[in-house]
Amino acid sequence: MQYRTLGKTGLRVSEVTLGGGGIGMVWGETTEEECLETVKAAVAAGINTIDVAPIYGKGTAEEIVGRVLPELDERPLIATKVFLQPQERTDLAGAIRRSVEASLSRLGCERIDIFQLHNQIEPEEPSAPLRLSLHEVRRPNGVLDTLQQLKDEGVVGAIGFTGIARHDVIEELLSEARLETVQLVTNILNSEGEMGAAGDGAYRDHLKMVQTAQANGLGVFGIRPFAAGSLTDAIDRSLPDDHPVAADFALAHSELGFLTDQDSMAVAAMRYALSLPGVSTVVTGAKNRAELAEAIAATRAGPLSTEVMERIAELQQTVLKRPA
Repeated sequence: MQYRTLGKTGLRVSEVTLGGGGIGMVWGETTEEECLETVKAAVAAGINTIDVAPIYGKGTAEEIVGRVLPELDERPLIATKVFLQPQERTDLAGAIRRSVEASLSRLGCERIDIFQLHNQIEPEEPSAPLRLSLHEVRRPNGVLDTLQQLKDEGVVGAIGFTGIARHDVIEELLSEARLETVQLVTNILNSEGEMGAAGDGAYRDHLKMVQTAQANGLGVFGIRPFAAGSLTDAIDRSLPDDHPVAADFALAHSELGFLTDQDSMAVAAMRYALSLPGVSTVVTGAKNRAELAEAIAATRAGPLSTEVMERIAELQQTVLKRPA
């Protein structure tokens, strides 16, 4: 396992992070025991960063990690998030503090190393109930002020946010001096799947956002490397034919078959994300040891060749291009 610096945090993180979607039992079927063993196997393989969230399995991911931590010789870096509900918007500071306290209890920790806002952000009053406005993030005693206060108190370490959907807002926040990390899509399809929509503002090249984040010193968590299962051999859950992930799966398997000449589609997808300049660590939402093994195999195989990366880049500008 190789390690990289997480931007201006100075933290050294494994190039693969174990995400909480799988062990929170969000991505397809698994068992509690398998999730526990997956966390142990990840740490044994050298993964020193675990990224969870309260909404992954309604606290399940955090609880799974909390049960494993006492058994480990060395504690990994723990990242988690806060996802504010509509009724909590009248008391942002209080809601964030309550979320931190609940996460600490489930994790059995006294401190969170990296704490991130999970909600999508819009420039004005949100069009969807689970989103926040940019004003709520920036206003006095708003999200950023509260995250900074928690950092100053030593309750959390680095602070960051998840960059999904409104790219115009994300790019604006990348210049916010107090923010230290960002989670950005880093998959071959340049796709946010069901998390984004064309009406959320112009799609831009995710890679440019990674470059902007790097230029501003933010550590980048590469997320959705498998495009929610589109870049795997088979989607692990039932989806309607018109679901964005099902459409992405069909597109990937019609245009990217050359990637499976030497690797599985999932290994190639992870190798691609690991090859991108500016990405500090790539998050795998493995729900079992077999999926974890594919992510680790990608680290051993190393970056994709220049030729393959150039071919992917050409396809991203043609048949894989997202709507503007």
